[in-house]
Amino acid sequence: MTPHDPTVDDPAASAAASPDPGASRGASAGPTTAGLTAEERAAAFSTGSAPVDRSAALRAGRIPVPRKVVAGIAIGFAVIGLGGVVLEHYFGNVGVASSVTTTTISTTGAPPAPVAPHAPSAPQIGAPLDAFLGLHQLGTGPAPDFQLQEPSGALWSLKAQSGKVVVLTFFNTGCTDICRVLGLELKDAAALLGPKSADVEFAVVNTDPNRTAVSPATPALTAAGVQTDPSIHFLTGTLRQLNTIWINYGVTVTVGRTATQETHNNILYFIDPQGRLRSSALPFANENRQGLYVLPQADIERFAQGIARTAANLTANP
Repeated sequence: MTPHDPTVDDPAASAAASPDPGASRGASAGPTTAGLTAEERAAAFSTGSAPVDRSAALRAGRIPVPRKVVAGIAIGFAVIGLGGVVLEHYFGNVGVASSVTTTTISTTGAPPAPVAPHAPSAPQIGAPLDAFLGLHQLGTGPAPDFQLQEPSGALWSLKAQSGKVVVLTFFNTGCTDICRVLGLELKDAAALLGPKSADVEFAVVNTDPNRTAVSPATPALTAAGVQTDPSIHFLTGTLRQLNTIWINYGVTVTVGRTATQETHNNILYFIDPQGRLRSSALPFANENRQGLYVLPQADIERFAQGIARTAANLTANP
């Protein structure tokens, strides 16, 4: 054939160069366009996971659940339960009379952390006097100043007592706490000081948030028989004023469902003539079957001796 002759395509050659796609799909042993035989393709697909017949599983009444899922659900419920406990702790008393949460100042010489409001146990018989008082040295930090009212309505401030020792303590207006015991101890201490009593003032701050009004005949003084002692001052004020003092001096006041359900921790401070917070003591008493706080007379007298001695030392060695 010469170059000028017309070109004629060979049907057989064309078929060999361009295989029929349909023929390739139908062949069982010939190579495919991907380079795999039909048997190799079938083997490759057979190595995968067989499809799950979910309808059959449902009809069987059980669907397999992986262990990790079960563990995750259990942990989730545990977390939810713990969260519920935490929420109950903080919000479970909504609508119930709450306690006044207090803190203490953090400067040098600050009062110790508040003691839980309960009647402390009596010190051991024969303990040294400082141990009997629970006396604790606080340093020389300044005592937080405050101003409140006496039963007569007169103002009394800590700052105005400069040059005197101040014995500061706390009990409530109705004298339903250790007021009777502590009141007698303050009265006896004032008597034991003798001439030095002119240099010592006893201040009692009200701890009853439900009875803050000024009253000339408050049971806090009459029940203990100290209303005639000019050196013992029962002080009250607005709830805001009192709460600030409780916070500054580490007093925790807890209120119950009724006006008479009020408790607080018992603390007594010694403030020197320069207005510095020097030491603290822990008054105590025992509650009897009638719900009254009492103490043997010998213990009352001994605690009074400790108050008088500590105050007298501060007048002589400020």
